[in-house]
Amino acid sequence: MGESGCERGRLRKGCALIAVLLTVCTVGLVISGLYGVYQVAVSIRFGGKLPTLPDAEGPAHKFAVLVFARNEEVVIGQLLNSLNDQDYPSDAFQVFVTADNCTDRTAEIAREAGAVVYERSSGGPAGKGAALTWFFQEHFPEGFDACVVFDADNVVDPGYLAAMNRQLAAGNPIAVGYRMGKNPSSSWVAGANTIFWLMQSRFIHLPRAMWNLPCTTVGGTGFMFSLSVLGNNGWQTSSACEDIEFTLKAIANGWHVAFAEDALFFDEQPLTFSQSLIQRYRWSVGTVQLVRTAVPQLLASVRRGQLSAMDGALYIIGVTVGGLSSILWLASVVLGLASGAGVANTLVTLLVGTVVGYLVLLAFSLLVVRLERARWTGMSKAVLGFPVWLFAWSIINVVVLFYRDPTWHIVNHTENLSLAESAQLSSLPGRTS
Repeated sequence: MGESGCERGRLRKGCALIAVLLTVCTVGLVISGLYGVYQVAVSIRFGGKLPTLPDAEGPAHKFAVLVFARNEEVVIGQLLNSLNDQDYPSDAFQVFVTADNCTDRTAEIAREAGAVVYERSSGGPAGKGAALTWFFQEHFPEGFDACVVFDADNVVDPGYLAAMNRQLAAGNPIAVGYRMGKNPSSSWVAGANTIFWLMQSRFIHLPRAMWNLPCTTVGGTGFMFSLSVLGNNGWQTSSACEDIEFTLKAIANGWHVAFAEDALFFDEQPLTFSQSLIQRYRWSVGTVQLVRTAVPQLLASVRRGQLSAMDGALYIIGVTVGGLSSILWLASVVLGLASGAGVANTLVTLLVGTVVGYLVLLAFSLLVVRLERARWTGMSKAVLGFPVWLFAWSIINVVVLFYRDPTWHIVNHTENLSLAESAQLSSLPGRTS
């Protein structure tokens, strides 16, 4: 009897503990759900249309076009050709190429195309953030009004600089361009990555512009900033995501980040799933790194009366919230089984939830490409694979909560496509010149 009573007592205590843990999981999931509701509420204006900015009056702003390249001899020529063909006064911009520890003909090709080339051969930190810091320390572009930043694998629409000139004339010191995949037909992964960038433009940048909120990331390439944003401090970032860090620092300091949807450029996307995983892992690592540093800065800005900075703070915790919610969901499933839920019923519920989730994301990816009127060969494979692509990212967001390696891994670029070829592959009615 004594042992039986002890067993019953332990059972009651175990059940009580499971109930408490389930409650904790439920509360956590509700909080993460509210976070999702906020993001949906911000994105609800995805169907809006930004007013067309008038042509800039007065002298054209002078742009320093910054290109950062490491062993990009295969693709950099096409980028430089597209920059040389800009519908913008040739004396109002200069291309600067940083050949970052290159061992190929990148620097030679850039010089032949008329770019000013600086060769970085130090054994310092790898990555574009380090290269940007080095450039502004060693070769600050005196005499220019603003900078635009590109990766060597990009190609640029002829109207890009004119569009960014209109942003500066309208008083916007930082602006994000409209990014399209250069090679969406190369693989379903490249197509899925392209859908992601279209989604970012439609559901993240555009709604914030409609709400007059600053865009929360400049996206790493295809962005513009006035040199007044840097002041005398140069470029100062240290995380694995120099683009987001720069953006959030600017927002915390009171600068507005606009969306220049008429500043079109094309960006090469990873060809393989493993390349995409490596790239997105680094993005998630950098995002988690920034929670500790960027959130206090943004909240301090909110306390000074800049309420729009709160959106930036909520944006940067997204990876952390997503990773924690996945853990809480998995824990609730395990606890449910421990509390007596049938294995068969649980498996059926998981299967149904997986199918429904896949179909919802599939419908969302179809909505994105339809709204953007994007078409390319093999797009159906990308649309079908996009839910799987996103699910893999949710796993990455769990991993980075426990293991973060900020090492910059080089992704080789091989798609030597001209602007005309990229525009033909990626049909965007009304956007290509």
